[in-house]
Amino acid sequence: MGLTALFGSFFKWLKPGGKVLITDYCKSSGPPSPEFEAYIRQRGYELHDVEAYGQFIQKEMVAVEKEKDKFISDFSKEDYNNIVGGWKSKLVSSSMGEQ
Repeated sequence: MGLTALFGSFFKWLKPGGKVLITDYCKSSGPPSPEFEAYIRQRGYELHDVEAYGQFIQKEMVAVEKEKDKFISDFSKEDYNNIVGGWKSKLVSSSMGEQ
């Protein structure tokens, strides 16, 4: 499920004025330490390296930007600007190998 569809589902599930908190993570390239691998498994995470994470964010941002008007009508211009602005910041940091 893409993020646009996921956010659409949140919109349907939430009560008026409800909020969703989302966090996302990535990892350095190469295999993680045994301790971090255990943490990833325990949490059920699917972590990508920083480069793949940046590519994912770019793809989702393009999809949301194509549906900008619909997104804003479903949510708000402020929500759109916050999400796209946050993704743009993440693209800068992921292009430097950070995130």
